[in-house]
Amino acid sequence: MPEELEPTQAARSPALDDTIASRAETAEVLDAIRELSARVGGLQADLDALRSESRLLPSGGATPGWDGRSEGRRDGLGWVRDVESPPSRRANVPWLTLEITFLVAVAVGAAVADLDWGTIVAIMAGAWALVALVEWTVSRSERRRAEAMYAALTVYGEGPAPDPSWFAPPIERTVLDAGEEDTGARLPPPPAG
Repeated sequence: MPEELEPTQAARSPALDDTIASRAETAEVLDAIRELSARVGGLQADLDALRSESRLLPSGGATPGWDGRSEGRRDGLGWVRDVESPPSRRANVPWLTLEITFLVAVAVGAAVADLDWGTIVAIMAGAWALVALVEWTVSRSERRRAEAMYAALTVYGEGPAPDPSWFAPPIERTVLDAGEEDTGARLPPPPAG
């Protein structure tokens, strides 16, 4: 080949360089599109295979109900079992121990006082009646507390009027709907004086 027909590095035009660069970029983009298309096709095949299976989804151990054990029953309040009960506001008093200690102390005090048997029996009967009265009072107050907790609320007189905005459907307003209405915050007027 003669030298004058042979293209040299200096004789190449800039337009030819741009054409070669754009063809290389186009080839890279086409390769990326082909690779993406192949991945999407694979994912679509996996999805079709999962849809055609009739078995249940695998259980991960932490999600109840996905392994078919509780079909037909929804436990929407399962979290309630995990909530701790409120602490007791009253101190737990060992009433039986206190009552027995009181009766023994009264008996020992009556014996140490060297009283006759009739007086000791009367004092012990009075102590037992006192213990029974305390026991009855405590059980009655607990019963009243439980009844008050579970009783229906009664409102005496007329209650507050219901706010109709709670029962009305929501109204969608835009800035254009506000028109001339001033919705900005304002300071109160200065005091006269």
